[in-house]
Amino acid sequence: MTRLHVLALTITLPLVSSSAFAQNTEDQNAFDFSLPGARSRAIGGAFVAIADDATSAYSNPAGLTQLFRPEISIEVRHWHLTNLEPSRGHAFGAATGIGVDTINGLVDDRFHNDITGLSFLSFVYPGNGWAVGVFGHQLSKYQMDRRIYGPFFNCSGGYRVGNTIATAPFCEPDAIVDGIDREFPKIQSVSVSIRSTGAAFAYDLPSRLSVGGALQFFNFSISSVNTVFDARDPQKYLPPNYADPQNVELVSRQFGSDHAFAVNVGVLWNKFDHWGFGGSFRQGPKFAFSTETVRGAASAVPGQVVVSQTDNPFHVPDTYSAGAVYRPDEKWRLSVEYDRVQYHQLIEDFRNTAFFDGSPESVVVSALMKLDDSNQIRGGGEYLMLLSRSRALAFRAGTWWDPNHQPYFNGDPATGLPAPRWAVLFPRRDGHMHVSGGIGFNTRSHFQLDAAVDFSELVDTFSISSVWRF
Repeated sequence: MTRLHVLALTITLPLVSSSAFAQNTEDQNAFDFSLPGARSRAIGGAFVAIADDATSAYSNPAGLTQLFRPEISIEVRHWHLTNLEPSRGHAFGAATGIGVDTINGLVDDRFHNDITGLSFLSFVYPGNGWAVGVFGHQLSKYQMDRRIYGPFFNCSGGYRVGNTIATAPFCEPDAIVDGIDREFPKIQSVSVSIRSTGAAFAYDLPSRLSVGGALQFFNFSISSVNTVFDARDPQKYLPPNYADPQNVELVSRQFGSDHAFAVNVGVLWNKFDHWGFGGSFRQGPKFAFSTETVRGAASAVPGQVVVSQTDNPFHVPDTYSAGAVYRPDEKWRLSVEYDRVQYHQLIEDFRNTAFFDGSPESVVVSALMKLDDSNQIRGGGEYLMLLSRSRALAFRAGTWWDPNHQPYFNGDPATGLPAPRWAVLFPRRDGHMHVSGGIGFNTRSHFQLDAAVDFSELVDTFSISSVWRF
């Protein structure tokens, strides 16, 4: 799971009923586009130009021709996920000091979850200048639960009546009185799983050039619930009332399962004695899921179905990778890699279900909601300490930069205009650095066991993998 890396309910932004009720998108670690295997993880994921074990069936299929005997690989990963959510405080102005509105500036709450699972399994059979393989891979395994307190923000000069009559900055009607608006408190639960099975083939060409490809079949499921609670007068400045069902403004659900095919192709060039170069393209599958939003007891029309759709798009980003490896001798291996992740594809089919088509707020939100592609730079090294002719210990370390890849509202940074609520819901975040390391033991003929850790601000990953050769 980079642990998309974005989930804009998350991931495709199925926004519900009112912008006040939109589910936020800090699920930036819902995907993990790092390549499988603890060995790869330990060197910062810079593996596309190495690709010399059974994990290459997914990482870079062209590398399968480097194998000399059949191999089986297996990996188990544990993820410690941290989710930041703007939950408290007062944005775009000073706190009023009324009730719970006492904190100047937005404050993030931190939510955590731990997930463990089988992340990769493969079998590769090499021939004379060719190789075939089959594999299973967990692209996303994400769960998060949270309670959003409901931050305050300055929002004066505009108004909203329903979804059709509005002028910027689209405040709730009761904000006209004092110029202060509040994001509605929420209880949110998110679960996403994307797993694939695939078959790969590789072939050697002249000049030590190899090419390979894989066809993957993906299984997708999503289940999320966003329960929104009233924060209008007289509840506006009070703590969230989660316990009273009469205070529920609406409940939005995203759910469903789907299947899709996608391709993965790669190339590897080892013409020079000390240098190798590799590249790959991993296509992101496209899915569809359902959304339903029902008004609660605190709304004007309890039980009214506001949104009911069965074809909401979910496009996993495509990934392009290019890398190089330098082998000064048989003990050292240094590698670098550049990954381009097309995160904009998550919202290129943006469907705003919060408003009627053409409403003023819908036009503003659609125009100013952004999601940047990610340019990831990875680097790492491996040192082999020979224990005997056939056994060695490997010491590995790496790092990589993961830029911000969550949707953000591109409004005025000082005021949030023309839609301060959306600037509160979708802030622009910074990226974060990953630091990784690991150790491995191998017998050059039969067995390899590797362990790795990868630490960052939002995701800590622990990996154990093994390769058997026979």
